[in-house]
Amino acid sequence: MHDPRLILVAWAVVAVASALRFWRLTGPFRSKLKAQQRLESLDPDQVRASLERSWLKSDTRNHR
Repeated sequence: MHDPRLILVAWAVVAVASALRFWRLTGPFRSKLKAQQRLESLDPDQVRASLERSWLKSDTRNHR
């Protein structure tokens, strides 16, 4: 009747769709992790300067 390989194709489609969905859902976490690792690799003065820049940017956005 039915070819059993069709079930494998259906499972492969589900697996690929699930992997893509997982990748998209975890994107923000991965980007925050990369940013944190980048900050950890800098020296304290560079980290302080980066934080001050981000605070100034958020300050200007909040006061508009």
